[in-house]
Amino acid sequence: MSSSRDVVVVGAGPAGSAAAHYLAGAGFDVLLIDKAEFPRDKTCGDGLTPRALAVLDDMGLLEAVNRRGYRVEALEMIAPGGGTADFSVPSFGQLPEYMLIIPRLILDDLIRARAVETGAAFEGGVEVTDVRVEAGEVRVLGERRQEQVAFKTRMAVVATGASLKLVKRIGLSPRRPLTMLAARAYFEDLQDLAPAVQVHFDGVPLPGYGWVFPLSPSSANIGAGVIPPGAWRRPHTVNSRRAFTMFTQSPSLRTSLQASRQVGPIKGYPIRIDFDRSPTHADRVLLAGEAAGLANPLTGEGIDFALESGRMAAEHATAMLRQDDFSRARLSGYDRALRNRFQSIMVGSRRLGDVYLNPFLINRMIAAARRFPDMKSMVADVTVGNRGLDELLSVRMLLRVALGV
Repeated sequence: MSSSRDVVVVGAGPAGSAAAHYLAGAGFDVLLIDKAEFPRDKTCGDGLTPRALAVLDDMGLLEAVNRRGYRVEALEMIAPGGGTADFSVPSFGQLPEYMLIIPRLILDDLIRARAVETGAAFEGGVEVTDVRVEAGEVRVLGERRQEQVAFKTRMAVVATGASLKLVKRIGLSPRRPLTMLAARAYFEDLQDLAPAVQVHFDGVPLPGYGWVFPLSPSSANIGAGVIPPGAWRRPHTVNSRRAFTMFTQSPSLRTSLQASRQVGPIKGYPIRIDFDRSPTHADRVLLAGEAAGLANPLTGEGIDFALESGRMAAEHATAMLRQDDFSRARLSGYDRALRNRFQSIMVGSRRLGDVYLNPFLINRMIAAARRFPDMKSMVADVTVGNRGLDELLSVRMLLRVALGV
């Protein structure tokens, strides 16, 4: 067993690496570990919202990400009936007015490397199997090349994504786990690819959506997501791979894909969307990102929540470490901060999906966005996660969408 660290961060995705960066920057002895060696691929839509870019800017990474990513300043939404609405990526406070599309193979390694530059140590190829608190100290147990390893630390941050294996082991699994399912593949040699993030509700089973996230003028990440049943919906009979196939064979994509090449396999993946019912901490342990269920139930977006919660975990861990106070009150303070920041977004997004994800209202909403500037602005803000949930759920707005006035 190695000498004790101040913090061990488990998982080197955006949440874990952000937490490691901020903790190392605060002067702590940080070990960041991951089951994979880096760089490694991560199945995702690869889109960075303005909120995600703001955290990367704070980390000193925006210039590097801009160099490696594909900048997109427009959104296009396609209704089930074929109607379209075009939007600019909205401005909101000091946030950037664009999105970046960048493969996770590149993005995650940039963030991990930034944490190492700041002072965190990194070990790849370590599969963590348990996190235990014994005699006022945390022991992180795992395997590396079939050998048992253990790390001592004052506290741990767990950021292992959608997998429930470790969070179950340490008693932090949600009572009713809830996931969205998605599948994606990369395509090259695309024809007539618009320089815009496309969100499709045509050619996919509702509630769900398809996306085209351009990586260059002729290549894109293309995928489909299946949203689980809500208050008034029956369970899906279509899985994510079938939804992907339906979408890529739909009329709106057929022309673009006709001469294209699929690069690599179709990859399916779960997205945890159960933050509102998930634990966020245990004794000397904080969860961040999807390990705490932090992904948008409407869009599946999770990178911005991962980065923001990783930074928040570091802020709260910093206070605990400096004051040597790991009390229940301190841990609960982290949970309250997450709830104050994210709970209404998660609950509102789920309700918005329950209400709007049917052909009638989506067709009407997209038509209204074409006609009314305030509606266009609101829909764009909801799409990138800025604001607008409460407004779209109001009775006044629902009547306005339904009646088209």
